[in-house]
Amino acid sequence: MRFTIALIILVGMVPLMGVARAADATEGHVTFQRDVLPILVKHCQNCHRPGQVAPMSFLTYETTRPWARQIKAVVTVKKMPPLVGSPHYMVLTRGEGLTQAEISTLVKWVDAGAPEGSASGVKPTPGKGTKK
Repeated sequence: MRFTIALIILVGMVPLMGVARAADATEGHVTFQRDVLPILVKHCQNCHRPGQVAPMSFLTYETTRPWARQIKAVVTVKKMPPLVGSPHYMVLTRGEGLTQAEISTLVKWVDAGAPEGSASGVKPTPGKGTKK
């Protein structure tokens, strides 16, 4: 009898779990299009684009997704963004780095399985990145 009741409850919850997952995917989880792409535009795409110094492109989800775990690894130890040369001094200084909130966003994206999300309402990637 207990088994039957538990089975009925479990079967009744399955549709609800699917609805909850769908809501989380659109509202609460970090996605590439909505959350990660603006960070890449601001901090990464100057170098991570075809014809620039970085060996891989971060212009699209398709070119960025294979590098998700590596992105997490380098931003958590603050290896990226890299050291840049100062135009006024012949020493290396850290340029505009990622904020802790930006690092957390990238980590959450990777930990969630690097979902793409919807591209609707997302601004197109600028031609030359926006890092100042």
